[in-house]
Amino acid sequence: MSSDPTGSTADQPSVLVEPYDPSPESLRGLMETYWGPRGWRTPSRLPQTVAVRRAITAGLMFPEPWTTDHDRLVERARNAAAAVSVEEVGQAFLASLTSRRLDLRSALGSYAVASRLPAHPFEERPGHGTCRICELYPGEQTVDVNVLSFERFKWGGVRRYDVGYLAFDLEQFTRAPRRAPTDADLELGRQVLEVLRDNGRKATSTSVLPALRMVPGNKDERGTLVEILGACGILETPDHRGYAHGYIPADQRELPSRHHVDCAYPACWWSTAHGVNGDGLAVFLPQIAQNTLS
Repeated sequence: MSSDPTGSTADQPSVLVEPYDPSPESLRGLMETYWGPRGWRTPSRLPQTVAVRRAITAGLMFPEPWTTDHDRLVERARNAAAAVSVEEVGQAFLASLTSRRLDLRSALGSYAVASRLPAHPFEERPGHGTCRICELYPGEQTVDVNVLSFERFKWGGVRRYDVGYLAFDLEQFTRAPRRAPTDADLELGRQVLEVLRDNGRKATSTSVLPALRMVPGNKDERGTLVEILGACGILETPDHRGYAHGYIPADQRELPSRHHVDCAYPACWWSTAHGVNGDGLAVFLPQIAQNTLS
């Protein structure tokens, strides 16, 4: 089996926690491989460039994908969640707000889901071919960790409930250079919550994004932030809950019956009329919970 710079192999989770280098120079090879002036690039193999080699050496790209299956991937995600704490991922999320360190932001959403993910055998969902609990397919499968790494640094992750992403994101989080949240981060977090509360502003999870321009970044990054708060149950509805108090199986993550749903469950159901859920906030972001509960 081939090894990668993190110390992991196709079948064995990473045991090395040497920090990666998220500097712009090291990230360039990762970003240029999958994104160009016209958007997504889909190379059939990794480009053999100096920038890609630097990204591999920096621990941001990997020579080989993961080869795994349902049971091993579920176990890997659960183990990755057990290796970090809710305090760590909450602090990292807050520290990302002014710094725009999207790799730190992502871990909170992944932890909210993976820490509740139960150990389970594959249970087929009728008509889908996937597991009704976690949405993985049966049998051996390949996880392209370079694409996951790109999405993690580009937007803070997009596959909010993908078990492969949960495992990868949280394993990488243990290697992430950390920064503590500043007073400015905490204040910005409180400002975000204030916007999301029902103060006479009627908005959905997508139409509220322009009001969150105080968060450095672009619309897609702020959309991911809202999705993460949804996964935490901070933005949820009475009928469509987040993960603050338990795991939501894949076959219960209902989406609205419209042609295009551009926000993940449960934030896709949320509006400012539902406000900010204090229970989810107390579980995942107690640092900014005081005086912000709706």
